[in-house]
Amino acid sequence: MNPRDERTRAYMLIEIHPGKEKEFSEEILSRGLFVDSKVERMDFVHGPFDFIIVLSGETKDIDVKLMEMRKSPFVRKTVTLMCFEMFDWEDISDRLKEQP
Repeated sequence: MNPRDERTRAYMLIEIHPGKEKEFSEEILSRGLFVDSKVERMDFVHGPFDFIIVLSGETKDIDVKLMEMRKSPFVRKTVTLMCFEMFDWEDISDRLKEQP
């Protein structure tokens, strides 16, 4: 099996208790949850959720990281979207070029 096949990506949408966005981000940084390569990025966003965190790696490792973040007292609600198939943008671009 290709090592790339063992990897997946997850998008964790996080709703924070009102006014606690700064405290949440400081807690995540102080606990070292970004030191791990499983966390690709964390974006502060407008809309029904406050943060979107992108994780990648093996599913079991992502699950552990998600559970750690959910323990935060600042988290009100989370929704996690797990990819079941990942696409390489170069592959998509090549496929689009092939179409008439």
